[in-house]
Amino acid sequence: MMPALLAAPAAAQEAAADTDASSPDESEIVVTGSRLIRRDMIAVSPITTVDAEQIQASGNVTLEDTLNEFPQIKPGNTGSTNQSGGAGVLTADLRGLGPVRTLVLVDGRRYIPADVTGLTDLSTIPDMLVERVEIVTGGASAVYGSDAIAGAVNFVLQRKFDGIKMQAQYGETTRGDGGSYKVDLMLGANSSDGRGNATLFGSYTDRNAVRFANRAFARQPFLPDAQGVLQPFGTGTIPGALIGVTTPDLGRIQGVNLLNPGGACPGPIQGVRFGTGSVPAPFCRPTDQYNYAAPNFLLRPLERWQLGGTASYEINDSIELYANTFFTRKVNAYQQAPEALNPNSAGQEAGTLIIPNADTNPLFSPALRSFFAANRGFFDSDGDGVYTVRSVSWQIAEFGNRTVETTAESYIATAGLRGDVDLFGNDWRWDSFYQYSRSDSKFSQFNRLSRSRLTLGLDAVLVNGVPQCRVQLLGCTPVTIFGTDALTPAMVNFLKINTSRDDSFTRQVAGGSLAGDLFELPAGLVSSAFGVEWRKETFDTVPDQAQLSNDLGASTIPSIINRGDVDVREIFAEVRAPLLHDIPFIKELALEGAARLSDYSTIGSVFTWKGAVDWIVSDGVRLRGSVSRAIRAPNLNELFGAPGQGFVGGADPCLAANRPTAAQKQVCLAQGVPTALIDTLQVGASQGFQVRSGGNRALAEEKADTYTLGAVFTPTFAPKLGLSIDYFNIKVDDAITQVSGQALLNSCFRTLDVASAACQSTSRLTSGNIDVIRAPLLNIASRKVSGVDVAITYPVPLPSFFEIGGEAATLALQLVATKQFDDKTQLLPGEPIIDCAGAYGGTCSSDSIRITPDLTGLLRATWSSGPASVSLQGSYLGDLKLASNAAPNQNGTLKHRMYVDLNAKWRLLDQLEIFGGLNNIFDLQPPILGFGPGGDSNSDPQTFDPLGRAFFVGARISFK
Repeated sequence: MMPALLAAPAAAQEAAADTDASSPDESEIVVTGSRLIRRDMIAVSPITTVDAEQIQASGNVTLEDTLNEFPQIKPGNTGSTNQSGGAGVLTADLRGLGPVRTLVLVDGRRYIPADVTGLTDLSTIPDMLVERVEIVTGGASAVYGSDAIAGAVNFVLQRKFDGIKMQAQYGETTRGDGGSYKVDLMLGANSSDGRGNATLFGSYTDRNAVRFANRAFARQPFLPDAQGVLQPFGTGTIPGALIGVTTPDLGRIQGVNLLNPGGACPGPIQGVRFGTGSVPAPFCRPTDQYNYAAPNFLLRPLERWQLGGTASYEINDSIELYANTFFTRKVNAYQQAPEALNPNSAGQEAGTLIIPNADTNPLFSPALRSFFAANRGFFDSDGDGVYTVRSVSWQIAEFGNRTVETTAESYIATAGLRGDVDLFGNDWRWDSFYQYSRSDSKFSQFNRLSRSRLTLGLDAVLVNGVPQCRVQLLGCTPVTIFGTDALTPAMVNFLKINTSRDDSFTRQVAGGSLAGDLFELPAGLVSSAFGVEWRKETFDTVPDQAQLSNDLGASTIPSIINRGDVDVREIFAEVRAPLLHDIPFIKELALEGAARLSDYSTIGSVFTWKGAVDWIVSDGVRLRGSVSRAIRAPNLNELFGAPGQGFVGGADPCLAANRPTAAQKQVCLAQGVPTALIDTLQVGASQGFQVRSGGNRALAEEKADTYTLGAVFTPTFAPKLGLSIDYFNIKVDDAITQVSGQALLNSCFRTLDVASAACQSTSRLTSGNIDVIRAPLLNIASRKVSGVDVAITYPVPLPSFFEIGGEAATLALQLVATKQFDDKTQLLPGEPIIDCAGAYGGTCSSDSIRITPDLTGLLRATWSSGPASVSLQGSYLGDLKLASNAAPNQNGTLKHRMYVDLNAKWRLLDQLEIFGGLNNIFDLQPPILGFGPGGDSNSDPQTFDPLGRAFFVGARISFK
């Protein structure tokens, strides 16, 4: 939990003269959120800043752990996100609007795209080179383009370094797990003529995994019952296999008592399980359910290599050539229990196996052959000797845990020219550049089941008294899946396969900008910035043959080789005009505006804009406000994502048994239910329907309106005190979202709007039954967030008693907090609006949906004197209530909590510094919310610290 951070308000930044060290003139700077050249660090858009020293003092091996401590940022994918984190791309999510709506920049430009979503993986940014991070909230599309609906996070890197710096650190939890070590090296040198500089950087990181089994709150899943009491929970997909039997059919099963098994089965009987020797027995919940959680990763393993370099050379006093390149190789994984699936023979529905002569199969045990012989009428009703076994589920414990490993290699290279030019009698800065970046990822899945091999292996015959496969292909080994000791090592080796997919993403960007003063008004200079930019993105996805042929036992449709691209051309402009100056109550009043015209190859032309007011009332009071229209163009994954299809047993409102109203019947008729069947429609033979999902090339842009209003105070009676208060309000319309087929169906028959996207998504057969519901990504949702940010900094001189070696001692106090009023989502037009601010459960939290606390804050106190400093930090999370659409939960309202962290450093010599820290000092454990509200881990390991107390130690050596 230790983030070392100073979330300073803009006023405090100005007081500290925290200017851009890379600027040619320290009185003129460029601040994130604007391209204008400024005279101070105070921007109209609220900015929070963290510097390099605080990042390095945190002890975190990846940057997202530090950034996620800021109240403005809602933790997204972290190292504690297991399967829902996919490839392990570590993201920033401003205001909880989703990482795709937060733009991550490095030196004001887009960085390496990590995957087909175009997101930046924060773990690929070279943290040792980071000089500071600037977080600007509110719409920034007019300044930076698409993706900046919630704002932007800009990592400003050191431009020039002269010397050697080395750092090494180690950390682990006080339970002895989650160990990590990290080694960094930076070398830099200036040219002999003083005009150039070259800096090289290298880093290696290794982090060990922590499993659910290693923490009491996660090692056993819990599920709230109807009263909200958490009960032990597991899956009915079990080792040895289960044949599900519906309640009406329990009495038809012979050879095992499913109706009255006695006290050995306290819960409901749901089928037949097979134990040692393949002996059949009743499957009872919860007694026989399987704990799938224990092997899951609570902390992902990580191995990372980073290399990079920057170079610059001043060709003359007005032109500088610059270049940089960065490379990252990252290996991480997520893990789940052994493969759990509804196995099927080739061409059959999930959970349906075709077993010829099951009653005489030479590989089956006598008990298993007897079971099938006794139930020939149930499994082989036509007596042809081919047994059709339905509702089969199977946890293949013999395969070992499922692991999905991602190996990602990414690099970026940028080259450009920048300099100064005299225009309109003023000094103007110009910059032109070209950038190429590429990310290649291999997704390797281990310990998976081959459907074709299972089909071959189940079809066994006796040849000269030895069981053999009827069809001799692929070195077939006869198999049986029924029984906890049924699979031999030879069978496992035949059935088990590994599979992989290769993805690549490339981005090219070229652009130029010009910034300076146009002319002077009575109140001051009119500053401006202009520019053009071109960007092209391309992705390719190539699955291996097992996925292309749909041979994986748990898959539903074949994967495809997929490709897509998009390019955009943009022009932008920004201006600041001072209107009034040095009159009563107005020391300075200025207006700012920005506009951008973008032409996408996918959605056409879009226009974004921003207007702002900057009012300096007096030396100690500054007011600011802005309004903007932002957009987000659909990314490549949303446009071209591979199609998916699944069969679901949903509920059709048009069925006569569901008693549709007269108005609902009209919708049924419009969708294709024959008039003759409108009052008698029955369940079809399949008792369900297909749902098709995936990308949608018809998607349009998201639109957002953003408002901010704030004040900055630097009172004259306490000139070192800085205080800022800012209100934010962001409303997103036409938000791109994935909606389930059943949700679309329900919405259609609730709103009764035949022309709506929900109603138009359903296609019916001539019988009147649903054939397919098309549920691709759609522009249908709306989001709204609003709240207030407060930041305070105050350095206090201390008496000589607190000094070391006679050097002045200071206690620096910092507070940053956010009160979030709204986190509202309307998934479909006409549907209820759900507010998740300060709520959990329901649609407000799950394995893939993070909790949004409505009150978060950080209070940090840092003592420093001479060679030493010590920081104590408290991270606050407010109370959390049950969401309005949540099921009962015994936790009720979760009480607020405070995580306390401590770090310190000591400079032993001019070149040597040691540092260390203790995070989550009081070892607070996360609350047990249960499956559903908390996902597989029973909690929210992104919001709550899942690891407990942890320490880190390290040393830093530098030479100039």
